[in-house]
Amino acid sequence: MAFVADSTLGLFPEEAKSQGIHVVPQQVLHKGRSFRDLVEITPGEVLKLLRSGERLTTSQVAPEDLRRLYEALLRTHGRVVSVHVSGLLSGTVDTAKKVAQAFGDRVKVLDSWSLSGGLLLVLERARQLLREGVAWECLEEALAPYRERVRGYLLPATLDYLHRSGRISGLQRFVGGLLRILPVLEVREGRVHPGPRVRGFAEGIRKVAALFRRDFPEGARVYLAHAEHPEGAKALAEALKAEAVEVLGVIPAGAAVSVHAGPGTVAAFAGPRG
Repeated sequence: MAFVADSTLGLFPEEAKSQGIHVVPQQVLHKGRSFRDLVEITPGEVLKLLRSGERLTTSQVAPEDLRRLYEALLRTHGRVVSVHVSGLLSGTVDTAKKVAQAFGDRVKVLDSWSLSGGLLLVLERARQLLREGVAWECLEEALAPYRERVRGYLLPATLDYLHRSGRISGLQRFVGGLLRILPVLEVREGRVHPGPRVRGFAEGIRKVAALFRRDFPEGARVYLAHAEHPEGAKALAEALKAEAVEVLGVIPAGAAVSVHAGPGTVAAFAGPRG
């Protein structure tokens, strides 16, 4: 059995492969050119361009990249599980399903309803279910209750990049900047929702911990992510210690998070224990 994820996962291909995951790149668009994420452009280069004022966008995986990867994996594996960023945030799931049709029932495409660490949690749960003996044809149904519980909490360091990506207006950015107001963004059921507003990054960290208490009173398994803000990720890890949280790892935020929320963003993605 082989497992595939798109590059919104956040892991470099070599690291992902060491965990039994094959990464297919999303596209990063800059000045009319398309770059394959993690292959032709690195997270550091994405952040450097953003900080210099350049405008970047992201786009779905190229169908040909998926087709080539599926073909290569099916030469040595009986089946492929392909887990992707939420279909409400990207067209990658739909593209993967169309490509998978050529391989019959040997490729199963799953919508994670999340991204980054949330995608990783859903993929790991799918792998666990298969190890426990869940039938191939029942995998998506068996995965659904867990997927519905996965949550993401993103805390940007500034409003600038949310404004650039069109998620807030110029007036909101101006007023928020004056008052040092930041939004906590919540990822649930496949969408990014505006959450509570906080005054400053430190208050934002405390608010994320409070959201954990609300959503996971019995504790959770968590991946932390950051866009070149290790101190922020460390502060978030400290804040979550009291919340019965098992931190599984700290990963790069990836191009999709960085382009829309900006450098300095920290995030936590959580799923229930068990």
